Parts: sequence; C-alpha cells; structure tokens
Amino acid sequence: MTSKKNLYYYLNNFILFSFFGFLFENIMHLITTGSLTNNPFYGPWMPIYGFGVIIMIFFTRLVFNRVKLNRPLKIIILFLAVTIILTILELAGGYLTEFIFHKSFWDYTDLKFNFGKYIALEVSLGWGIACLIFLYVLKPLTDKFIEKIPKFISIILLILIIIDFIFSFFLK
Repeated sequence: MTSKKNLYYYLNNFILFSFFGFLFENIMHLITTGSLTNNPFYGPWMPIYGFGVIIMIFFTRLVFNRVKLNRPLKIIILFLAVTIILTILELAGGYLTEFIFHKSFWDYTDLKFNFGKYIALEVSLGWGIACLIFLYVLKPLTDKFIEKIPKFISIILLILIIIDFIFSFFLK
C-alpha cells in the first residue's frame, strides 16, 4: 500500500469507526437508560472510537502480524494486549478531556471494579472482546468498503469533524 493510500485507509477507518462508536454508544445508552446519549459533538461521531481503531490497526500491523504463534495463543495475547492498550487510551482520553476542556464524558465510579472514574475492569474486558470482534469480523468486511470511499468524501468528512470539534469544545 502506498503511503497516500495508507493515509486514506487510516482516515477512512477513523471516520467510519467514529460513526460506529456513535451508534454503539447510543444503542447501549438506549438499552441501559431508555434514552439516547448526550453526545459531546454535534455530528454523529465519537472520535475516541476512531482513535482506538487506528491504534489497533497500527499495533496489529507493526507488531502482532510479525509474531509467529499458534492461533489460540495469538488470540489470548492479542486480547490481553489490546485490553491494556485500549484501557490506557480510555484513561488518557478521560483525563485529557477533563484537563483541557474541563468536561467529563463518562464516569465509571458506580462500577464495582473501577479505578478512578475513567476506567473499570468490566469495561476494559469489554473493549478487549470488542477489539477481537473488530479485528476478526468487522475489519475484513469494512476494508472492502473503505477502499471504495472517494477521497473527496473523506476530506469533506474530516473537515466536518474538525469544524464540529472546534464548535463543540471551543465555541460552546
């Protein structure tokens, strides 16, 4: 893959899974509370999901795909590694958002195995399982779609996300 194609591949994954994150958050919130979530953005995206996917793609391409292990062991090690990586991302995202923007978008203090308010064992294990589903089920399906997204659509969506970010955090 050329570096330009690589850039659009990552950009399109970021956009698509930011949107899927928005859908996931709203569905889970609807199931657990009966209402839609209070999205911090105006548009239908949750960028932390996009960043998580990009990190997982980098991790599997640069590190994990080069390791020769049998499949069950590879899945176990991958699960543990991505659980730790995504937990660190969630913790950093929570604290950075609170520090920079003085806002908190999630709080796990009501969960039994929480550590601070931004991470909890229950949620971290869920991220590990979700990542395995992403890597082994969703990603092979979405890769075919992602390659067909016109570049101008990717650029327009990125501009919209940036504008949304500015309005959501700096102009509210």
